[in-house]
Amino acid sequence: MDQNLSDPMPLGVDPAEVATWLKEEIAPRVIDVRESSELFTGILPGAIHVPLAQLPGQVTQLPDKNSPVVIYCQKGIRSVHAVEWLREQGWYRSTSLIGGIEAWSRADHPVVVEPGEDRLDAEDRARYARHLTIPEVGIEGQERLLAGRVLIVGGGGLGSPAALYLAAAGVGKITIVDDDVVEVSNLQRQVLYRTNEIGQSKALAAANTLRSLNPTIEIEAISQRVVDENVADLVADHDVILDGADNFYTRFLVNDECVKQRIPAVHGSVYRFEGQVTVFDPAHSGPCLRCLHPVAPPEGSCASCAEAGVLGVIPGIVGTIQATETVKLLLRRGNILRGRLLLIDALAASFREIEIPIDPNCPCCK
Repeated sequence: MDQNLSDPMPLGVDPAEVATWLKEEIAPRVIDVRESSELFTGILPGAIHVPLAQLPGQVTQLPDKNSPVVIYCQKGIRSVHAVEWLREQGWYRSTSLIGGIEAWSRADHPVVVEPGEDRLDAEDRARYARHLTIPEVGIEGQERLLAGRVLIVGGGGLGSPAALYLAAAGVGKITIVDDDVVEVSNLQRQVLYRTNEIGQSKALAAANTLRSLNPTIEIEAISQRVVDENVADLVADHDVILDGADNFYTRFLVNDECVKQRIPAVHGSVYRFEGQVTVFDPAHSGPCLRCLHPVAPPEGSCASCAEAGVLGVIPGIVGTIQATETVKLLLRRGNILRGRLLLIDALAASFREIEIPIDPNCPCCK
């Protein structure tokens, strides 16, 4: 299309033509009519922002009625309505950007970051676009996630879905610790792993998958068992601990260290068709694991997943809820499951809660 700025303007113009106009000595005035919450993707160079609903009251920001005006929105629908209204008011040389800023960006034309909102780069804005439109997250919340540090204890049934969603959400550093290797029986529920990874270190295989999902964050793999000698160092320098351990020894060890270091632990467990989730956070007026169980049950006193079995999707449900609570903790948003034990019964398709009171005589957090 060869369109001169002095010619009559069509109702819609494609991105290539607008890009050419913006290089002219006398460029058209460009108006972004999206809502403020949509501006995280950036704006066209030189554009001014006037939300569509405010356009009638902001005509003073428009040039004289003989000057060209380009209106755009996200997909090119609202901008057509804006142009129709403007032409009714006498701005006959107004036109709409066909396909909106989405078409503009697909054609690799430049955008600039909204003034004052330049802390996320273009890749971050594209990757986390669905977060940025949520008022409870937005740019500030996404930055908190990107600054967040989460330790996942155990890369099994619970750690697998939790790790995937935390990496996808943009948690800036994820450390996954597990001394086990991938076995064929894991693949029924441990969705981080593939058949060709059988025999490989879980921690290393998990890290490779997470890096493929989100190469912009830091993933650390530790192929060790959590024991007395290393638990303090493992827990340190993390904001949240996600407990996906498969034994009581590790769970109580992690709980006690989290209490010492005043770090919340997001606890999950599964059994056949059932699951449980809670957050142990005595540093913020919540109970700890020992408030619920003062002493760890003897090993072997409770059936393991291998002995009792577990429906493959149950760890997915529980691990995803654990990831949700972890994200809420990092965002500092929502009603955290402190002091509340969420009970899941998949056979009955039911969720219920029971209160976990703080034990004034707790041997750990009193």
